[in-house]
Amino acid sequence: MTGRIILLRHGQTFSNIDRIMDTRPPGAELTERGRGQAEDVGRELAELCEGRRVRFMCSIALRAQQTAMLAARTYAEAADECDVPVEVRVGLHEVFAGEHEMSGSEDTHREYMVALRGWLDGDAAARMPGGEGYADVLERYQPVLEDIARELGDDDDVIVVSHGAAIRVVTTHACSVDPDFAYTGYMPNCRFTLMEPQGQPFGQWTLKRWADTEV
Repeated sequence: MTGRIILLRHGQTFSNIDRIMDTRPPGAELTERGRGQAEDVGRELAELCEGRRVRFMCSIALRAQQTAMLAARTYAEAADECDVPVEVRVGLHEVFAGEHEMSGSEDTHREYMVALRGWLDGDAAARMPGGEGYADVLERYQPVLEDIARELGDDDDVIVVSHGAAIRVVTTHACSVDPDFAYTGYMPNCRFTLMEPQGQPFGQWTLKRWADTEV
């Protein structure tokens, strides 16, 4: 066996329902459906991670913290464990949308899709007006994952609750994923990527799962 890092998108939020670009923490909270998604994925992860040492981390955003706490609780119940720790870490929040923050317009969504393609392609100029580029995201996100990777034992799984675009961008660059695959590979609420660092540098990690697709 080998240590694994799982990047899990948070559950559904009220901003998700309204299709609003809500990227700045603390952000919206989970809907009732989102809470149920978090509880369900905790049970799913208990099966996926059976027999392994598991801990949870999450971004500072409210939705990520709520998802992590709910998933960790149902994980612990399903795995018959007393306590599964949850650690909040800076740097794991969503790609900042800049001037489009809290907008749900069609122009916003068009500009987001153009920027997303650039982030996945490694285009340093790609960003929403006033927002982050992919290098900005990696600058804050990559060191956290590298710290996790350095400490991973062969039987360890670290579940990081984060955000859809950030997960797609970071996984793509960590595992050298085909940008076409990453662009069309939507990450629904409470779905995840699964990576195996295997002692390799960031950029040469192995992708084993993307949402519901085994790679």
